[in-house]
Amino acid sequence: MADLLAKNDADAAASQAAIAAPPPRAQPSSPDPLLPRSRALAICLMVASGFAGLGYQIIWTQQSALWLGHESAAVFAVVGAFFIGLAAGAMILGRRIAVSTRPGRWYAGCEAVAAGWSLTLIFLIGPAAERILGLLGERPTPTWQWAVAFVSTALLLLPATAAMGATLPAMEKCLSQFRRDGANVAALYAGNTFGAVLGVIGTTFWLIPAIGFSNTAAICVSLNVFCSVAALKLFDVTAPIARAEPFDPHAPQVPRVPHNTRLIVMLLATGLLGIGYEVVAVRVLNLVAENTVYTFALLVAVYLIGTTLGAVAYDHWVRSWRSSPVTMLEGRQTDGYRVQDRLLQLLAAACLLGMIGLGASLHIKGAITNLLGQSMIAAMAAEATMAAAAFLLPTVVMGALFSHITTSAIASGMSFGRALALNTLGAAIAPLIFGVLLLPHIGAKSLLLLIPVFYLLMTTRQAWSKLGIVGACSVALGFFVWAPTLRFIELPPGGRTVIARDGALASVSVLEDAEGVARLHINNRQREGSSATLYSDTRQALIPVLLHPHPER
Repeated sequence: MADLLAKNDADAAASQAAIAAPPPRAQPSSPDPLLPRSRALAICLMVASGFAGLGYQIIWTQQSALWLGHESAAVFAVVGAFFIGLAAGAMILGRRIAVSTRPGRWYAGCEAVAAGWSLTLIFLIGPAAERILGLLGERPTPTWQWAVAFVSTALLLLPATAAMGATLPAMEKCLSQFRRDGANVAALYAGNTFGAVLGVIGTTFWLIPAIGFSNTAAICVSLNVFCSVAALKLFDVTAPIARAEPFDPHAPQVPRVPHNTRLIVMLLATGLLGIGYEVVAVRVLNLVAENTVYTFALLVAVYLIGTTLGAVAYDHWVRSWRSSPVTMLEGRQTDGYRVQDRLLQLLAAACLLGMIGLGASLHIKGAITNLLGQSMIAAMAAEATMAAAAFLLPTVVMGALFSHITTSAIASGMSFGRALALNTLGAAIAPLIFGVLLLPHIGAKSLLLLIPVFYLLMTTRQAWSKLGIVGACSVALGFFVWAPTLRFIELPPGGRTVIARDGALASVSVLEDAEGVARLHINNRQREGSSATLYSDTRQALIPVLLHPHPER
């Protein structure tokens, strides 16, 4: 990856030289007076749409666990299916939306399709589950089981998720008639993600326990219908927007970054690494947390909250930056690569701090339990605090980095739909690569250390000094040697660990106490038998052997 990214450093240097000389200072033209109102209405619609989207994800994850046989498999399959659909919708429909003069109709249509297919799934998901179980068979191989889990779930949800993937590009296009330099991306993304936070918390803790899966899905369908109708009313689709409008050359704009391989790799890699970090960190926290549906909801909510805060912070920075062109030009902040490098370096450091937070999970849980006692509120407070320690700092930077890269992509001439699709495509394959393929072989600790390394490899050569390279290598080596294994194995007095392994669905360990009795632990909590009953278990096994006419077979 380093060679792939390094080959475009000449382009980066050329871009820096091209934008080094600022244009003549002039007062920027004032934006359209309808922009603040339209922007606020658009953000409200994206909040409602985000609520419905994550509400569906929680519902479908819990339902798919029934036919996939395990909650972890359901999480991987549904998250992967969501991102695959979002990427397909943003890529395929985003191209047509980018050249459309009536994006409001596209947005309304996508919300209507999402509502219609989600309503259909209320009745279709039961028969589809039976078909999937029949396709799996009684004894599927691991390859066949994972293939069916990912492919069948992706196809089942595709019409709804693809429609959802086109809503953000369509809304961005609706606002582009007022301002076409990517200034709206961060605000719309923040609103959509904040709605997702509300959707996770609202459906998990309130709606599903109170009214059940089907009625909760019906409420989400109603939100999609509301967004569709409201878009037709709020955005004047009878008056098409122009395909191209001249820009004020003196208005402050986002720096143009060359539309090259580096930008494409950045979009793919940041999506892959961001969701990869989430997948591995959730698996680690499952060893300490209660590992219930409420745990998963809290972890996802904290992840989304951090992303929202990062997007809001970036949007605020860009808007204040645009409102002061003198500061922008004299402060040399026109170099998009410099901002990008700083965010990547900051994200690598935040991931290492998040890893320290993961290592302190047991201490955090113990401190909160001692303070609040043994109760559900105490357990949820502990889980929320552990999630914040692991996720908050990294996700804040992730939200800002995503906003910056997509804004730079739009400034370089790439459509927002394509930029979003590339980033989401990387996120779509993260559960398979990190959760199924890599985690069982190299472990959570090594994976979490590799993620910041890859973030640093994506920076340009200009971002590094010899001292910086030595310091980064020293920090990485120190973490590899002294960081905890993140397995959180609690040995009995005088005991030892016989074996410990990370699997695709769980972490298992065999612990032996001082008396030589070995016990099997799953995810550091569930106990499945011990060697203390070996003699009686063996005697019971002899009975069917003696009764069978051909026991040797």
